[in-house]
This record gives sequence, structure tokens and C-alpha cells, in this order.
Amino acid sequence: MTDGEQRLVEYVATGSETAFREVVERYLNLVYSAALRLVNGDSHLAEDVAQKVFADLARMAGKLSRGVMLGGWLHRHTCFVANNTMRAERRRQLRERSAVEMNSIEDHSEANLALIAPVLDEAINELGSDDRAAVLLRFFEQKDFRAVGEALGSNEEAARKRVNRALGKLHTLLTRRGVVLSATGLAATLSSQVVTAAPAGLALTISTTAVATATATGGTALTFLQIMSMTKVKIGVVTVVIAAIAIPLAVEHRDNRKLREENEALRSQLGQIDKLAAENARLAKLATQANAATPPVASNDQYREVLKLRGEVGALRTAANAPKPSPLSAVISDPEMRKMIRDQQKVGMSMLYKEFGNRLKLTSEQTQQFVDMLADDIMENVDHVGAALRDGTSREDIDRLFSGQEAALQEKIKELLGQDGLTAYQDYTKNLASYLTAEQFKAQLTGDKAAKDEKSKLLYQAMLEETQAALGAAGLPADYQTLPILNFRNFASEHEAENNLRFMDSIYERVGARANAFLSPEEVNKFNDFRAKALENNRMSLAVNRRMMAPGGK
Repeated sequence: MTDGEQRLVEYVATGSETAFREVVERYLNLVYSAALRLVNGDSHLAEDVAQKVFADLARMAGKLSRGVMLGGWLHRHTCFVANNTMRAERRRQLRERSAVEMNSIEDHSEANLALIAPVLDEAINELGSDDRAAVLLRFFEQKDFRAVGEALGSNEEAARKRVNRALGKLHTLLTRRGVVLSATGLAATLSSQVVTAAPAGLALTISTTAVATATATGGTALTFLQIMSMTKVKIGVVTVVIAAIAIPLAVEHRDNRKLREENEALRSQLGQIDKLAAENARLAKLATQANAATPPVASNDQYREVLKLRGEVGALRTAANAPKPSPLSAVISDPEMRKMIRDQQKVGMSMLYKEFGNRLKLTSEQTQQFVDMLADDIMENVDHVGAALRDGTSREDIDRLFSGQEAALQEKIKELLGQDGLTAYQDYTKNLASYLTAEQFKAQLTGDKAAKDEKSKLLYQAMLEETQAALGAAGLPADYQTLPILNFRNFASEHEAENNLRFMDSIYERVGARANAFLSPEEVNKFNDFRAKALENNRMSLAVNRRMMAPGGK
């Protein structure tokens, strides 16, 4: 037993302050130096920690076992106290910063409103439905009390009382979050600052795009930037796991507007063509008459004018008949837009291949490089699809083109991950349709978690086996991508797309026939509905995406 431990035993037995002071003197440097390190060099906090540690020792000394190493106990307890102190200090600093920020809210400046905006909306969402409706109608939709009353099925006075009560509740919720703001200040802020005017023209952009998208897709916008997590996919069977040509709707609208402007210009040119053609005919008639009745010089001038007009007509007809660019090509010709779309694809690939990275235990750097490769491959494939649609490339050349693209990608993956990594990538990619089908359909299975997991596992196995059997029967290669939205041949060729869709349907037919062995009759019916929805959504996705890459958006 050390001298310090003996003095502690004496303190426990007699309560001697002198004995305890000697314990403190012997171990203070150990405790203080450890505390100073743990509180990032703040000497004042270190002193507070040391004070707390020895206070706890004095309180708990009688409960310590006789064999305890006092130095070790003090060090561990110093770490515990210091960690708690730092957490409390961080909370205190946060509260002080919040108080400073919230105290400045009374001037209702935009900067202060921006500071509390997340807190404000969170608090509003905690209100009851009637109170929330009252606040939104009065302050966000900026309706007067009479209109609020009508919307809520009451009168003006009742609406005024409802709004006031809702404001009181909102003020309480904000106060709990540390917002120092009077009820009057809250009302003034909501009245004057809560609604920010949207950019001019944005309403038109959004409404036009929404209508255009609904028209193009039969009322369901499925194709643009629908990047779904492997564990959260909800649309029947791998419809749009990624948007192979993810074009934000706003970008699409911008390009459509540009095309409309170009079409207007071409229509104007066509009108000029008609006028020039009429003028051409008139001058030709005059030239014929002049040939016999006027001097040669006048006739030559007229002929030159006719030839000039004919040249202009020809140039305008050529411009009018020239192939129009695809909506997508005009967008990705802008480097900034291309980068943005590539980044979107990168996000999609990160989600789609997250499980792959986990299985291979890829480092952060490897994951980054791998996802970059996939995103670059998508953008290159998009370029190939656009060129194929523009040039009318044959199916044989399309197959060679995309086979070469896939071979190049796999070579890069092999260089990054090695042969084993490449083999794992090939297996993972070709089994995506099976995996996603099992994951998506799991939500429609019945039973507890264990039962659903088992049925999903059996469904996945059936998908794998029937896919392999179907590939063999069709004479297709083992790595054929059965997931239509990931097979770029389907964008370049409608014929290839239909073949892929029929092939996928044949796999589901096979699986559906086997499913009776492990699914209930009700679940089998659900699977058949799932199959039909899968084909419908994939076909629509491919068609709309192909239209976006075709010349003139046709």
C-alpha cells in the first residue's frame, strides 16, 4: 500500500482533514495534468475537473475496495469527469450562441430570420392540425382573418382567436428551443419576413414542366433523377433504380423553352420561304416577259435577282429541314450542366453499389474512384445513345458499341480492384434485378420479420436460378443485363428495349410459377401485379428517356 493509499485509509477511519490534504497533494499533479489534456488546455476547466474529482474521492472513499490502486482510480475518474465537463461546456456555449442569435431577432432582419428558420418550421410542425392550418393560412398564405375563418369553416372573430391561440402555442414551442422572442415579435416576424418572394418566372417554369412531364409519362413522372436507395425502392420492380439520363426537370424545361424559341424562329423562316417563293415566281414571270420586251441589261438584272432569291430560298429550306438537336444534347454541351448531371449519376451509383462496396470492404479512396468510373461510364453511354439515335446506327453496330464500352469499364475496374474485385462486380451487376426484386417485394410479404426474410431469400434464389435458365434458353451471355434501365442498348434501340422487356417478363413468369411453393396464394397474386407494374414502368421510363435523347425530342 502506498503512502497516499495509507493516508486515504486514515481519512476514512478518522475523517482527518490533514490526511485527506496529503492525499490531494500527492495526486494533484496527476489529476490536474490529465484534466488539462482532456479539456484542450483550458486551465480553468482543468481546475474545475480536479476539484470535482477530489470531491468525489472524499465522498466515495469509504466505498473503495482496499486493493484499489488509487492512482489508477483517480486517472479513470478524471477522464470521466473531464468528458462530462466538456459535454456540458459545449452545451453551454451552444446555448449562449443561440441566445445571442435569438436576442437579435427583434429587429426582424432577414439575417436573423434565416438563423431561426429551421427552428421555426420544426415548431410549426409540432402544432396540432387546426393550429398549424391557422398559422399557415394567416402568415404563410397571407390571408386576412375573414378568409382564414372561411377556410377553417368558422367566422372572422373565431379565426382571430384561433390564430392568437396558435401563436401562443408556437411561442411556447420556440421558447423551449431557446428562442428569446416576445409573442409580439413573433407575430411581427411572421407577418413581415416569413414569406420570401420566389424568383420571377419560377412559377411558370414549374407549372409548365409539371404539365409537360405528366403529359409525356401519362401522369406519372418516373424518369428524371429518380435515384432510389437499395433498401428504400418502392416502385414495382426495379423500374428506375437510377435515371440513366438524369436531367433535372428545371433543366429540361429550360431546354424545351430554347427549342420552342428555335421552332418559332423556324416557323418564321418558313413564312419567309413562302413569301420568297411567291416573289420568285413573280420575278420569273417578269423575267420571261422581259426577255422579249426589254433590253438585255434589264433582263440580266432581273435574272440575277431571281438567282439570288432562289439561293435564299434554298438556304432557308435547308435550315428548316436540318435535324434538330435532342433536348439532352443541348444541355450536356454546357460543361457546368454536364458536371451537374454527372454528379447526380455519381450519387445514384453510390446508392446502387453501396452494398457492393460493403461486401468488398472498399476504402474511401477506392469507393470514390469506383463511383467516378461508373458516373463517367454513364455519361459516355449517354453520348453514344445520342449519336446512335441521331445517325440511325444499326442494331449490330449498337451492340458492338456498347459491348466495347462495357469492356473498357471492366478493364478500369480490374485495374482498380483486381481480378477478384472485377469478378465480384460482374456478379453483383448481373444479379441486380434479382436482388432488387426480392428487396422491393418484401414489403408485400406477410408474416413476421423472420418469415418475410425467409420468403424474400427464396424469391431471390428463384430469380437467380430462373434468370440463368432463361439466359441459357435464349442463347444470351451470362452477363446480359436483365434490368432494362441499366442496359443502354435499350435507349438506342426500341427493338432491343422490347426484347429486354419480354425477356424480363419471361423470368417473372417462371418465378411466378415457382412461387406457389413458398408464397401464399394472396402473395402470388401480388407478385403477378408486381410483374405487370414492372413492365409498365420500365417501358414508360425507357420511352421517355429515349425521347429526351432523340433529335428534336421525338
